[in-house]
Amino acid sequence: MARSTKQAAPAAAAGAVAAAGGAAAVVVKRARDRRARRTEAERAGAFRLRRGEDTGDGVRRVARGQLDLAGERLETGTGMRGDLDGAVHDTRKAFKRLRALVRLSRDALGDEAYRRENTIFRDAGRRLSGARDAAVLVQTLDGLTARYRDELGDDAFAGLRAALASEAEAASRALSDDRTAVDEVQGTLEAARRRVGGWPLPDDGGLAMLAPGFERIYRRGRRAMGVARKEPDTETLHELRKRAKDLWHAAQVLRPAAPKAMKKLARRAHALSDLVGDDHDLAVLRAAARERHATLAPGELALLERLIARRRARLQRRALAQARRVYARKPAELAKPVR
Repeated sequence: MARSTKQAAPAAAAGAVAAAGGAAAVVVKRARDRRARRTEAERAGAFRLRRGEDTGDGVRRVARGQLDLAGERLETGTGMRGDLDGAVHDTRKAFKRLRALVRLSRDALGDEAYRRENTIFRDAGRRLSGARDAAVLVQTLDGLTARYRDELGDDAFAGLRAALASEAEAASRALSDDRTAVDEVQGTLEAARRRVGGWPLPDDGGLAMLAPGFERIYRRGRRAMGVARKEPDTETLHELRKRAKDLWHAAQVLRPAAPKAMKKLARRAHALSDLVGDDHDLAVLRAAARERHATLAPGELALLERLIARRRARLQRRALAQARRVYARKPAELAKPVR
């Protein structure tokens, strides 16, 4: 009995150390999560106009904030210990917010400035798309297998996952090793920041200068919803996603015009964007699996397609129901607080 007690002591001690280490890891993770939430809240606060702020000055400030955020994330992400994948993701999101901002400001900016900035921001985001798109394929497959794990073996779709993961690592490594794309995007950000000061926005236009753009963004979303309801396929739902994302960001910028209403609208549009975004990711995964069918075991492609179809059907039902909530009001009525 004494011997077994002595033998158990080291094991107990090891268990205590492991438990302590696990507890410490939990504490560190919670602190990291809190920092991330604070950072996200700060970004959200920066991506909106301020009460009493001249609207033209506010639009320029918001634009500079997104340009600075993208530049900082790319700079830190390409450092020795940087998270390049995360930096690319954040930078592309900043470009999408910038494009929504210039769409919102289109009537005040004028068509020439709008088209120039929209095209530049679109093309810059595309320069970084390869690495992010490859990573999303892996995440989407992982999410699908986790959701249906009770119906799958432990090594389900292992060959496909290995191929996708290898491609994602290669894309990330190529972007890291060859800084051409990153340097070009950094140059785009610096040039855009210089141009922002010259954006031809009225000095005293007030929020009303953004009303036509807001109404147009909302109307285009309603139209996209109508098309998607009649024919819910990958293309129509992807268009709905883009329009919902524009509305989400426009409502963020216009939060001071009607704080409660714009917060609610932004939250609902964000949720819609996520639903149709998940649907689109699954559609892209299905296409990728078909192209790489040789990596799948016999019967796996058919099984994967069935699971994708099941999940997409549920996502599409939820997305269209959410779209009806988002786009329930008439465009002119929704834009009243901004006029």
